[in-house]
Amino acid sequence: MDELQRIEFSKLLTKSFPIVNDHPDIAGLFRDAEILQRLGAGLAGSFVQSGITKVVAPEARGPVLGALVAEFLHAGLVLIRKEGRNHPGADTRFRSEPIWNGEREDFQTRSFDLENTDRVLVVDDWMTTGNTIRATKNFVLAAGAEYVGASVIVNKASLECLEELGVCWLVNFDDLNS
Repeated sequence: MDELQRIEFSKLLTKSFPIVNDHPDIAGLFRDAEILQRLGAGLAGSFVQSGITKVVAPEARGPVLGALVAEFLHAGLVLIRKEGRNHPGADTRFRSEPIWNGEREDFQTRSFDLENTDRVLVVDDWMTTGNTIRATKNFVLAAGAEYVGASVIVNKASLECLEELGVCWLVNFDDLNS
């Protein structure tokens, strides 16, 4: 998907984004076959030429989106599971700063899923505070891999946060409520 196609896809998403109980419904996007087929390319967009070798995807919806992006980029997929979920071999735990709901989130993953030669893209559904992506970035760096950036469907974060974490996004939250 070139930049013009990505812009057109973003416009389509903004126009057709499902709203449930006055809130944008990420899971509702998955019902639409056309959108689902284009999400991987759309989220990979700015990172296609970045030599991504692994996509790292935090729960809950990150793994679904991460799989689409990893397949598109011909990269591996590394799951970041919430604490208490089944994740055989999980040997690394980390905690985010407060996320969108004001609570800190505990995560678990496997250090052996990344190598120091990996170039990593973090993929998630939504960014508000940036703290899930920031905690995931810290895990990537601690594992010795290179953090390249992140991609999300919905941006609700500040410009400073987007720049700090190198985040690309498909739709702006404020555009969904207008």
